[in-house]
Amino acid sequence: MANSFSYTPIQQYHMLIREFPLSKGTVRRGKLVWHSDFKPSPLSDTYRLRITYNADGTPKAFIDSPKPLPLAEGADTLPHVYNYSNGMQQLCLFIPQSMEWRSSMSIATTVVHWAVQWMYYYEIWLVSGKWTGGGHGNWDADRKR
Repeated sequence: MANSFSYTPIQQYHMLIREFPLSKGTVRRGKLVWHSDFKPSPLSDTYRLRITYNADGTPKAFIDSPKPLPLAEGADTLPHVYNYSNGMQQLCLFIPQSMEWRSSMSIATTVVHWAVQWMYYYEIWLVSGKWTGGGHGNWDADRKR
């Protein structure tokens, strides 16, 4: 039997604010928009993460700053992102059809942590050109030696 329980956007918002007290966000007309700054390691840059969520969809994660994110030498695109025609780049943190994330899960304890891991692996990729963050596809940069 499938679990029919789902957290609403306002419940997700309250869990995010409780987990990350310095973060900010709103819920308007059933749409959550939340953001906070993160440093994935002590030597990392600071990234502004934005997450949006509608009750009838899946959370979407974006890096709002720095923008644009630099590419590794020899790379044409960022690893594990959805590129949109308006220039938006949504992080690819899970495959929605595979049910890796469900509306009965807390965004604060799943998607946010996956996004910070993405930032960490992005920084390794930026320096080395090798994507070590797993997932599908080959995201290694074609470095000219």
